[in-house]
Amino acid sequence: MSRDLQTTRTRRGGRDSAFRPIAFALLGFWTLTAAATAQQSSYPIYTQDDFVKTMKSVGQNFGAINTAIAANDFEEAKGRVVRSREQLATTVTFWRKNKKEDAVKMWRAAITKMDELDTALSAETVDKDAASALVKQVGAACGACHAQYREQDPTTKAYRLKPGSVQ
Repeated sequence: MSRDLQTTRTRRGGRDSAFRPIAFALLGFWTLTAAATAQQSSYPIYTQDDFVKTMKSVGQNFGAINTAIAANDFEEAKGRVVRSREQLATTVTFWRKNKKEDAVKMWRAAITKMDELDTALSAETVDKDAASALVKQVGAACGACHAQYREQDPTTKAYRLKPGSVQ
């Protein structure tokens, strides 16, 4: 095929243009599928098992904060606060998915207190007593939610969500 004929064919559409309708159809299908999927579930999949695993990890990290503060290891304490907050932040998806606005309010209170603790541990000179008091305030914020939604299995001593507290 001569170069002039190939250039003319490409400008007019030629073989390459036969694939354009298919590409546009696929793009349209993909866009509609993505939009329908987004409308079906406004929250990422975050199951009760995911929630329980996350809360156990939050508890382990948060539990180490007092030990670090008592040892004057404020960097370690701050790291634990940051990690605890990161993990707790993801749980809001669970509460929103289950339409538990009271739990979302308690979650916000705990996050706010964690932020205050983070700020206290970030000071040039950390006030150990103030940091310890903030740890107790975070614990109280967490405890409010635990009282409402958590129970301990009498046999295994493991914690779980109260039956019927979420759908």
